Amino acid sequence: MDLNGTSLLITGASGFIGRHMVALLLAHGARVRGTSRNVLAETQRNSLVDWVSVGEIGPETDWTEALRGVEVVIHLAALAHQTDPRHQPDETAFMAVNAYGTRRLAEAVARSGSVRRLIFVSSIGAVTESCTALVDETVTPSPTSPYGRSKLAGERAVKDVLTGLPVEWCVLRPVLVYGPGNPGNMARLLRLVRTGMPLPLGGIQNQRSFVYVRNLVDAIECVAYQPGISKRVFHVADDQAVSTPELIRIIGGAAGCTVRLWSAPPVMLRAVARLGDAGSGLGLRLGLDSYSLQRLESSLTVSNQLLKNATKWQPRASLAEGLRSTFCAEPSRAA
Repeated sequence: MDLNGTSLLITGASGFIGRHMVALLLAHGARVRGTSRNVLAETQRNSLVDWVSVGEIGPETDWTEALRGVEVVIHLAALAHQTDPRHQPDETAFMAVNAYGTRRLAEAVARSGSVRRLIFVSSIGAVTESCTALVDETVTPSPTSPYGRSKLAGERAVKDVLTGLPVEWCVLRPVLVYGPGNPGNMARLLRLVRTGMPLPLGGIQNQRSFVYVRNLVDAIECVAYQPGISKRVFHVADDQAVSTPELIRIIGGAAGCTVRLWSAPPVMLRAVARLGDAGSGLGLRLGLDSYSLQRLESSLTVSNQLLKNATKWQPRASLAEGLRSTFCAEPSRAA
């Protein structure tokens, strides 16, 4: 399947990943339709996209007009988990968008008569949040968060609805995504580095995988046209996994900052995190709380080998290159 001239629908096209996806597809000659809540603003920003509004995504969404004449659907729109654990949507909200909303889209795709392939961008959270062993596609999913459970339910909905029909489908499970426009947790670490204070994280011995957004959209484009990938699930990650101290050093180097790390005993780290929890309850963000410490200490190394073997995809940028691009594009006050 050659995407030159192909008509694609990207749900969530105005989001972080969506904007990078749109730019890549337009550069390669595709005809792009995108969903957005603010069609007028997005049309003014990028008139090369056929913007449509479908309203709230859920079990009642009407996809008829959005899918008219579309050949490939890339489903990015989702309700994401928040970095602040105090303000997480509940499981019902996650399920409404990520599970029932995805099922509704798959059903509309099945009826459309024009769509040949649906790509569902899920999450590694559909498998696990942390693991000390290498996670590949043979690992049985056992999500531990409402977000992860909703994403796994969305995957199963796509399979249930489209199995036995002529529409091809594929699921991608990216790890934590970073890049220009959304450095995310990387920016939180950079803020700590920029304080100039010695950080007590030097003794953490973990390994984590990440994926640069431009590596991810390359992977999505690959499975949008690659033959032989229907009814398959792939994990997406950069080649390099790093420990938290290594990540902080790379972030500091990418942003031109001096990094000061020292190894604090685990009991001290937890005491500092509890202080952060108390500060958060008072509206103060001290940079480290129990939730963020758990993320910084845990491991999650994810294999990308199956995707490489099945397609021609290779990560275009290393972690260091991706971080340099991320922080060069970010104003210092936002980083």
